[in-house]
Amino acid sequence: MTGNPQIDIFAFANIKVFPGNIRRTRVLTMQDDVQKQRLALFATTTAAYALIWAIVVLTGFRLDYGSLGRFMLVPLSILAVFSPYCSWRRMFALRNSVETLCCGLLLIIPSVISTYLAIGVGMPMADDQLVAMDAKLPIDWRSFIAIVDAHGWIAHGLGYAYQSFALQLLGLPILLCVSGKPERGYRMVMAYAAICFLSSFISIWYPALGTYRMYGVAADSLHNINAHFGYFFLEQFHAVRENSDFIFSLDHAAGILTFPSVHAAVAALCAWAAWEIRLLRYPMLVLNVGMAISAVSHANHYFVDIIAGIVLAVACIAVVGVATRSPRLATISRMAVTA
Repeated sequence: MTGNPQIDIFAFANIKVFPGNIRRTRVLTMQDDVQKQRLALFATTTAAYALIWAIVVLTGFRLDYGSLGRFMLVPLSILAVFSPYCSWRRMFALRNSVETLCCGLLLIIPSVISTYLAIGVGMPMADDQLVAMDAKLPIDWRSFIAIVDAHGWIAHGLGYAYQSFALQLLGLPILLCVSGKPERGYRMVMAYAAICFLSSFISIWYPALGTYRMYGVAADSLHNINAHFGYFFLEQFHAVRENSDFIFSLDHAAGILTFPSVHAAVAALCAWAAWEIRLLRYPMLVLNVGMAISAVSHANHYFVDIIAGIVLAVACIAVVGVATRSPRLATISRMAVTA
């Protein structure tokens, strides 16, 4: 025996490592890692609600609790029933799928409220700053929109990519769980929460109406681009900033952040998450490049919003990865490679 506990576990006779022992140990370590991810996601979801509730109480921000309760009822009920049942029956893939889906749905509420709290601060409009930042980039917004709008297949393709946001965000964690990669599924949902809250915090200083208004592009002047989402948010944006009697209702909520782009951030997050699934790696990369670009053409964003969103996503993925990684699993994986 060598005296090194990490090596002695696998040392026997003159053979340094038994692959069978490594596989069994790796499975046990992965199960332990998944358990840590589960607890981390539950803690993240709980902390998100606690933080938002504290801010709401302190600021006097008014909520339509009926709309919140109706939305929360289904995921909470499913989580409360299926999570313990699947654990009891050792249906781990189903349990992990249910937990990532339900926690992802539950995180929508504090995430969206955080955007309204941020814009409701009422800081000066930042469109002029964003236009100036865009002007330093080697691409012209008007020219880009003209090219996209002139080609129906590009405009419609980007439109479909833009609307894949929710499907990817909720579906990818499930796909990762059933594909044997639940750790990445849990990390994806936690990174999404981090993206939303940090985007809201940054946007306090960057409330903006967006490119359509700043460049004077009317929705009916576009032939192939569906500009609905570029104008849809304006009513809620102005209401939370200007109406002292505003009450937040999830039934009427809209995406009211401009800088950074949450759509671009989620596109980067989904591309990262899908990279572990070999068959989907490149198709999902193409889809999410399209989703990031579509935030400019279909959702009123500046190019700098996209860049900021992608940078933010990379930072959140890295932080969540470091905070939740398993050094023991990494060590065993390296031993498996050298065995």
